[in-house]
Amino acid sequence: MVSGNLKRSGGLFWLSLVLLGGSVVSSCSGKNEDLVIEKGGDIWFRNSGISLKFDRHMHCQVFYGDRHTPLSEEAAASEFSKPSHFIVVQGDEIRDFAVDYETIRLDTIVTTAGKGKRLTLSGIAEKKDSWRIEKKLIVEYVEKYPDAAIAYACYKNLANTPVAIDTDYACYFRMDASLISKDASPFDFWSFQGSSLAWGIDYIIKITDSFRQENWMGVQPVTKTGGGVPLVDLWTKKAGLAIAHLETKPQMVSFPVETGPDKRVHMGIRRAVQATLQPGESYASLKTVVIAHQLDCYNPLQTYAEMLADEGLKRKQPAEEAHEAIWCGWGYLTDFTLSDITGTLPKLKELGIKWVVIDDRWWDRYGDWNPRKYTFPGGEKQVKAFVDSIHSQGFKIQIWWAPTPVQPEKMISWGGSVDPGMARIAALHPEWLIMDKDGSFPRDCRDMYQFCPSVPEVQEYMRQLTTRFIRDWGFDGHKLDAYYVVPPCYNPAHYHKNPLKAIYETSKSIKPNSVTEICNCGTTQDVYQSIYCDQPVNSDPTSPVQSRQRVKVLKALWGPDAPVFTDHVEHIRPNVDMNDKSDTAAVGQDFATSMGTGGVIGTKFTWPAGPENMQLKGERATHWQKWVTLYNEKMLSKGNYLNLYDMVYDMPETHVIQKDSSFYYAFYAGNWNGKLEFRGLADKRYKVYDYENRVELGTIEGPVGKLSVSFRSHLLLECIPVQ
Repeated sequence: MVSGNLKRSGGLFWLSLVLLGGSVVSSCSGKNEDLVIEKGGDIWFRNSGISLKFDRHMHCQVFYGDRHTPLSEEAAASEFSKPSHFIVVQGDEIRDFAVDYETIRLDTIVTTAGKGKRLTLSGIAEKKDSWRIEKKLIVEYVEKYPDAAIAYACYKNLANTPVAIDTDYACYFRMDASLISKDASPFDFWSFQGSSLAWGIDYIIKITDSFRQENWMGVQPVTKTGGGVPLVDLWTKKAGLAIAHLETKPQMVSFPVETGPDKRVHMGIRRAVQATLQPGESYASLKTVVIAHQLDCYNPLQTYAEMLADEGLKRKQPAEEAHEAIWCGWGYLTDFTLSDITGTLPKLKELGIKWVVIDDRWWDRYGDWNPRKYTFPGGEKQVKAFVDSIHSQGFKIQIWWAPTPVQPEKMISWGGSVDPGMARIAALHPEWLIMDKDGSFPRDCRDMYQFCPSVPEVQEYMRQLTTRFIRDWGFDGHKLDAYYVVPPCYNPAHYHKNPLKAIYETSKSIKPNSVTEICNCGTTQDVYQSIYCDQPVNSDPTSPVQSRQRVKVLKALWGPDAPVFTDHVEHIRPNVDMNDKSDTAAVGQDFATSMGTGGVIGTKFTWPAGPENMQLKGERATHWQKWVTLYNEKMLSKGNYLNLYDMVYDMPETHVIQKDSSFYYAFYAGNWNGKLEFRGLADKRYKVYDYENRVELGTIEGPVGKLSVSFRSHLLLECIPVQ
């Protein structure tokens, strides 16, 4: 068998164990509550939250729940129709596989996630004097996930000559919003698109009549970002459909989304195969999942994360300290001094902030990570003494660095601050670096070479660096920044692994309560890195709306009580050019966006001096004191995010956190004057309290309370049960 994962060569049905002897369903009309077959016609496979309808050529239509809410276009409805799984052979799209109704199977199974049922469809497509291919399509429902259908396919060469497969498509669907909402245009969807494309762009996107996005999951050729979340979701106000792959390692695939000539939206998973099947050989597609849902992308992202955990990508409980508010020295920029940091500590103590981050440019060169002489003229001894002094005043401290970048002799396109010259580690060990096809060393988004994380010596070097930072110098955690997926390595001695495992596990072995933060700057946070992380980051948001959307996405993926760091509050600068680095440019102060979504607040102010726009004085000092005090009082990041509102369709935009018996609602709008709806309450009376302004607004009755109010920008309310 030829496959992207050769471990499957022992047999296709590697996912699960058949409990009962498989039953071959008769070709005459067969019916039960799970499977309905019309002789020579449609095949219905149902679960409580999702139903699939296959035609006689294995084209598939998806429904939310029963057959009354179609999510994709009817199978073979037009010339643009294609099956959910198909391949391209020598330039020909092989779409139509004639179902063999005599061999349809329905089995009871046990998977890593529990009990379920499996449908197997088989069919053949052929072209005279060219190819003859059998397709087995396997669809599995698991009781634990009533809204999800796991799917994968196997293609076998039945011809007497070799067959060259160019491309493999999975979870291909043509979406038509007018099927869900009669008054909608076919392309009228909102979407989540999880690839890491470029710094600062939205990944919650409104589809237009000319939309097109490739969503390549590898390193982006221009921006050099990459990775992300291998999932795409399209939804309307009534229902939505998400597709993803369930492989436990990153895959070099695309998730193209495009509005076609007929204004329907095409989405799927595309993988370049370039494999030749000899007669009798087989090729297995990736393991994929289709998730039907209501509301926005939160539910499918949460389901996807839980399914990955069942496959082995399970996150550990983050350190309790990851919920504490954070101050970062980046406000002083690269040429900060130790007196800048220590001089700010009295203000941090006054505010109640416990975390200090020593940021970019304490070091000499990327890859070596030795103390910079400008900052630490006394070398490592001075670093340790500095960290000890921070600890002695009751603070914890993180260190900024990046695991894979390695400084070259000269940077061509990036003007960041570094000590000149090549990193000593690169000169000593060029064999540790990622190699391109031509034998050169590719550059990342900061114009750096990159360690190949598969090299055992690189893994050991990461352990040594981590031990130096955490044990020898005494730091309490990491801020791993400017970090994305690495490009393919063509050194034949290498095979990629994740370098974060060595950093995370070494840190925990030395300090179990250490906090590792990973920041994939300005883009989606990589789901495969998440298991080696205490604290995800909403990473350089460019607007309050984008910040709140990103927090919700991360709560779905990391967990409803995940300590999502909302980055420096100063970063979001409405109506100001994000590239204006002058010390007079206005900076953000919207703590309500972080607080209401259950995020961890952060700041990079300077005190008593520093850049003019970063200094904490006057009204800004009062504002900061108010919000840090509120954050420490409520600690909503430890509560559970409840997905009860659609982030784009429900007005005003609403988020809700449950903590103990109270519910905390955050409402956001430009100007609002009207009724608010409080969903998710118990069937009892609640007192409504504006905890920002410390004002009682009356009482409401659950389970859905109503209250007429007016506000501008935001309103943060606590609903407290009346005894």
